[in-house]
Amino acid sequence: MTGNAKIKKAGTQRQQKRRDRLKAQDIKEVTAKLGPVARTMLDESRTIRGGLDGPYDVEEYICTLIREDSARLKGQIADAQRYPCKQCGKTLPTGCGGAFKGELACLHTPTAWKLLIPTATL
Repeated sequence: MTGNAKIKKAGTQRQQKRRDRLKAQDIKEVTAKLGPVARTMLDESRTIRGGLDGPYDVEEYICTLIREDSARLKGQIADAQRYPCKQCGKTLPTGCGGAFKGELACLHTPTAWKLLIPTATL
């Protein structure tokens, strides 16, 4: 076995150990395709939000956004659960199970609108 083959085999073994470790921790890798505008926005946000400690790395920044949005979503759902549906009299998340979804009197309809993430074209 030549020197290059040994290095290649060692690298393959390290990668396999890394994959095994991530699998054991139930970590899933997610990728995204970002155009130049979105990449610029991401880089600017990571830098500004990182403050004096320097920019967040991409993984840390996205994980933080996910945690923050999840907390916001839970609050929005809790708020919606305080009011029963005018159509069926039940509260979310189950309510009528969406039987009247789309009708204005159904709590699912305005709540679904409120739970959408506001977006702008990038």
